[in-house]
Amino acid sequence: MKKFAPAIIAVAALLGLAVNLHSQGILPKSPVEKLRAFKAKNEEIIKAQGATMEKLEELDKQAEQMRFFVKRG
Repeated sequence: MKKFAPAIIAVAALLGLAVNLHSQGILPKSPVEKLRAFKAKNEEIIKAQGATMEKLEELDKQAEQMRFFVKRG
């Protein structure tokens, strides 16, 4: 009996944690709500990518100017 006590306690602790984790889960969404969430997230990503592209284009312009001045000097 003494050999099984730690195992029983460990199993009880794991089951207790599993119940707590499950109870705090997000409620399932309908497929339409999931698609709307994906669409919103995709729009955010596209905006971030657009801002990054603008920065890269500006850096490219600056690099081109630097190349021009280096060749000139």
